Amino acid sequence: MKKISILLTEILLVSLCSYGQDTTQLIRPSYKLTVLVDKNSFYEEELKSTPYILPGKTVQIYPGETIFIEIEEDNGIIKSMTAVKEPVHPSKTLTISFIQGVKKKTHELMMLKVENPFPKNLIYKAKIFLLKQKKWVDTDVYPVGAGLSGYETWPDIITSIGLNDWQFQSK
Repeated sequence: MKKISILLTEILLVSLCSYGQDTTQLIRPSYKLTVLVDKNSFYEEELKSTPYILPGKTVQIYPGETIFIEIEEDNGIIKSMTAVKEPVHPSKTLTISFIQGVKKKTHELMMLKVENPFPKNLIYKAKIFLLKQKKWVDTDVYPVGAGLSGYETWPDIITSIGLNDWQFQSK
């Protein structure tokens, strides 16, 4: 009887501790990714539910997505990044979108747009997953000016981008 009582107490404490912590994280719902390859073919992949932000503050984005990332910073140092459904705090929310440009049912380009609402330039690193090579490769990206949007384009067919090493740039 004593063991059952201890066990029930432990379960109750674990439940209360878990309930008191906000461990919710915005998750990308599962869906079928479809990317045009040429007039007659498409690349398709069944994507499972995954977080928008991976460990190490890495943001993963797929073609056709727009993601809102709320940033908490302290003296120019990024402390946390949280994916949110909508920009409730626009002055501290990045808007990141990734699209495929198509012309006459033919792939033309892939474009990443990063909107920076902060009063400092934003720098980051990027890896792209190239469809033809079937592997992740590093790619160059430019800083996004304070209060501006940055655009990156590639002629390749890209099925995903990983963005990491986010920092505010000193002037």
